[in-house]
This record gives sequence, structure tokens and C-alpha cells, in this order.
Amino acid sequence: MTRYTHPRTSLVQFTAAIALLMLFVGHPAHAQGNGATIAIFGGTFINDALLLREDVLGVPFTLDTRLGKSAPIYPGEANGVPFYYVHMHGSSALQASWVALYDLGVKEVLGGATAGGINPAMQPYDFVVPHDFIDLNIDRPLSFPREIYRDPENIPLPRVLPAMDTDMRAILLAETRARLRGDRALDDISLHKAGVIVQARGGRFETAAEIRMFAQWGGDVVTMNVGTEIAYARMLGMNYACLIVISNPAEGVAPWDFAEMPPLYRRINPISVDILLASLPKIMALEGKQRVGDSLIFHPEMTSKPTEKK
Repeated sequence: MTRYTHPRTSLVQFTAAIALLMLFVGHPAHAQGNGATIAIFGGTFINDALLLREDVLGVPFTLDTRLGKSAPIYPGEANGVPFYYVHMHGSSALQASWVALYDLGVKEVLGGATAGGINPAMQPYDFVVPHDFIDLNIDRPLSFPREIYRDPENIPLPRVLPAMDTDMRAILLAETRARLRGDRALDDISLHKAGVIVQARGGRFETAAEIRMFAQWGGDVVTMNVGTEIAYARMLGMNYACLIVISNPAEGVAPWDFAEMPPLYRRINPISVDILLASLPKIMALEGKQRVGDSLIFHPEMTSKPTEKK
């Protein structure tokens, strides 16, 4: 531990030095982050394609949060916009990674996944910018403890109508359309401008009976992680939208085989990265704009006490 013993060191200088030290000890993000307010949560829709992209990502770091150590976080920059990248949304350090992004000051999050197509119109290789979700998660924590919030007196019980940020969805739609329709070699890939995600519990593919049930509920695609991302982002006051790529028909909808997935990943993963990186400047330009989720995060105080008169 540093000792301040120089005879000319005043109490004011000593206090200032300690305050500066505590600033960095208490907030490691200041020491290791790049100041980004945008993050990308990876998944099978990009796999390792962003890690393989040259001159985009820097050296990863981890943060110690109130919920433990985060997954590795990569500082990155593309199109003049800094961002953070967390490689896989299924990490065992999932909640700690979200808290780390919160501590870093992230406000905008792009996510995504590959998914099974419940809706027969959504075929393998198609891109979907979903608008709503059904969450069947039973394993992951449903919320964050109060002590991780900057103001623990607030009650984080958010509404999810709409489930995702409308401005970011519009940007993803525009950039996906531009990427797909700008290359004639991609004319076989369709873009669906809305869809309902069903997040299954994971650990296995679904049964055909489950898929029939999901279809009756109004589900369009089935995946294993994105519903949790949507919920966590809203709980932490972050704006979120995601990109879904259909990797296979959902079970019972049509025949498919695991052998079909490797060529699909090799084709769609780089396209997904292109779309995400092209979206960054437009998302950065949203800074300061009032957003649809701003008033949907915290439940009002639960009390029957009369309002205090001013």
C-alpha cells in the first residue's frame, strides 16, 4: 500500500490522491474500458466471425462485479464508433457480464441468435428482426439484486411493451435490407420485419409437440438465449434489439440435418457481422434522443401514504 510521507504533502493533496485512487478501484471500467456506450452480445448468428475480423477488436478484459467476474469483454471500434463485444450470450457468467456492461456505462445493446423457424414462411438462411418474445426460462435468475443498481431505492420491475427498442429495430431492418438487397448472390435470402421469439429452456432441441404448442401461441422462431437478453437489457435501462437468422426448421415443421449447419454458418455469420457494424454509426446518432423504454423500467413506489404537500 502506498504511504504518503513527504513533508510537503498537504492534507488536501493527500485527500485528492486517495479520492482519485478510489475512483479507479471502485470503477475498473474507467481503467480498462474504451468509453463505448454500445455493446454487441454474440451468439451463433455470428459465432467467431467478429473475432476473425481484422483490426476491429482489441485485447479482452474482465471486470469484477457485485455478481462475480464477467466473461471476457473485447473493446472494439468500427466505422469510427467504439463498442464492446461479449462473445457468447450463453456464458456461465451471464448476469455478471450484463452488470459489467452496466458499470461500463453501456446504453445500447445489439444481440441475436440463430433459431428454428416455427413459421413456415421463415426458411433457413432468412433474417428476422423480431419485435416480441415469449420467455420459458426456468434456470437463469429472473432479475438483478437491488445492490447492483446506481440507485438501489428504485424498483426495477420493467414493462416490455414494446419488448425491444423501436429505433434500433428500424436501424437493423434498414441495414439488413441494404446488405441483402445490395448483393445479387443473396437474392435467395428473405428479410422478415417482425416476429415473435419463443425462448425455450435450452439444453436440447424442442419436441415436435412443443413446437406445435409454440405455433398456437403465436411464436415464429424458437431459440434459447435471446429472451433473457431482452429482459436483462430493459432491467438495466439499456436499449436493445436483435437479429435472428433461421438455421433450421423447428422440429416437426420440416426435415433437416445437422450437416446443413456448417455451410449455413460460414455464409450467414460474416453477413451478420457486416449488418451489426454498419448499424453502429446510426445507433450512436441516437444519443440524447428520448427512447421508448425510458419510462418502462422502474415501478412507482408501492405505498398508500398520502403525497407530501410542498
